[in-house]
Amino acid sequence: MEIHVLRSCMIGLAAFLIMELALPRQALAQEWSCDVDDYVTKAIGIEEPWVENAGYLFTQFSNSRPGSLIVAPEIEARLSDRLGVELDLPAYTANYPLRDGSSALAPMAAGLKWAVVHTCNMDHGTASLLTVEVEGQYWADPRPDVLPGEGNAVTAQAMWAQLWYPWFMQGEAGYVQRVGSGVASGWFVNTSLGKAISPVYAAQIEVEVDRQLILGDGQSGLEGYAMPQIAYHASPWLLAVGEQAGFQQGDSRTHWSTWLMLEREF
Repeated sequence: MEIHVLRSCMIGLAAFLIMELALPRQALAQEWSCDVDDYVTKAIGIEEPWVENAGYLFTQFSNSRPGSLIVAPEIEARLSDRLGVELDLPAYTANYPLRDGSSALAPMAAGLKWAVVHTCNMDHGTASLLTVEVEGQYWADPRPDVLPGEGNAVTAQAMWAQLWYPWFMQGEAGYVQRVGSGVASGWFVNTSLGKAISPVYAAQIEVEVDRQLILGDGQSGLEGYAMPQIAYHASPWLLAVGEQAGFQQGDSRTHWSTWLMLEREF
């Protein structure tokens, strides 16, 4: 009788320990598997701090003189819960007039992303994310006369997002180190604040400042932009449009351009 009681106690203790060990792992797995971008709509000009399988197409219509049209494809791939890769395919830039103006393919870039923090509590509508990335940029066919300020570089950055549904914010900050000529080494900060208007619509304002402008004397200067934007997000599709007002040190004009972003999750 005592043996049976002892055996029952040992089985009960083992089951309790298994449950205690499994629950934290299950909770952790649920945190990493929560689809935060269903609630935090990606800003047009900010890299998302979550890792996923997705394709993007960005289009910019510049109203400055000379005007231009830019088409830029991008691919994201998820290798694990924490690890992801990014591939920026060469963007195509055509200056107006489109048939007679100069054009060029921009550099391509590839980056490795590591998610440091990914917590969420969807019962309370909150989430916090922090990711670091190292990205290399290479220009196979340099055309500095068409695309000044472009070239080979290495970028290290941190990306973050915070959700208090229906409000959310996201951002990135880092440093660009030029490799060779063309690019001005310098820091950058980009952040946005947004709100879900409905389950499929969201609006946000994005602000960016960097010290990567090459001035006439060869020194680096400040530049940046503000871009209000609105998005329609019905998974797996995301369509966003924004109107960008850009500024540059030493230039009193505001440079206006319209951005479109199309995303498809896989």
